[in-house]
Amino acid sequence: MKADRYAGAGRRWARGATLVYGPIATELVAMSPHPLSGRTVLDAGAGTGAVSSALAAAGACAVAADLSFDMLAWNARARPPCAVADIRALPLPAGRVDDAVAAFVLNHLAEPSAGLAELIRATRPAGAVLAAVFSNASRSQARDRVDALAQDAGWQVPDWYVDLKTNAVPILGTAEAMRGAANAAGLAGIVVEERPVDVGVTEPEQLISYRLGQPLFASWLDRIGPRRAQEIASHAADAIRPIMQPYRPIVVFLAASTPA
Repeated sequence: MKADRYAGAGRRWARGATLVYGPIATELVAMSPHPLSGRTVLDAGAGTGAVSSALAAAGACAVAADLSFDMLAWNARARPPCAVADIRALPLPAGRVDDAVAAFVLNHLAEPSAGLAELIRATRPAGAVLAAVFSNASRSQARDRVDALAQDAGWQVPDWYVDLKTNAVPILGTAEAMRGAANAAGLAGIVVEERPVDVGVTEPEQLISYRLGQPLFASWLDRIGPRRAQEIASHAADAIRPIMQPYRPIVVFLAASTPA
């Protein structure tokens, strides 16, 4: 079994990273080609539940899957049924769910077509398939500065993250690439949008909470302890305040349907 790269990240992700992922999840769910109310919808790569919450707000009945037990365990009693599973091998019969959503999980795969094919297999005919990844064009000077300040304080970029960013993340990071993958998978009614999203992150403290909520920082933050972590976050807030702009990540959205 592969190592859980998100182990220990659930609490910080839910309280920090969700500041960005939550609003994007809402926009992704809103792109469904049909209403999701009353339908059973797979939240693949569910994490701590940003998409599941958006689905619940839309009246859908979510079922969740994620490779990380720790992420699914966060606030588990208040969340939908779930399973620890790889998006490339979902523990679902063919056509089991009405629709499927994959937010920021296909970009973790060196062969995202395998994940997309499995979403299609698990979804009934004419069901919605929704996906989102960050655009290769998404940039933030303030976010990069937070990373640099963390490195100055002793954080080291994990090898797995370097590999992910180099070999997997760029594959679907353009509208053209996402559209090509959807076409190759046989999806219908394909809509792809590559656009910035106003996630409501306008203050340095919000951006730092989002960034340090990512799993690549989890083991380091656990090691240095909450007091030192707060000192670093406060210093970072002061450092990026002069360059802080509203954080508007550029996202590649896909909305399509499985063949009827």
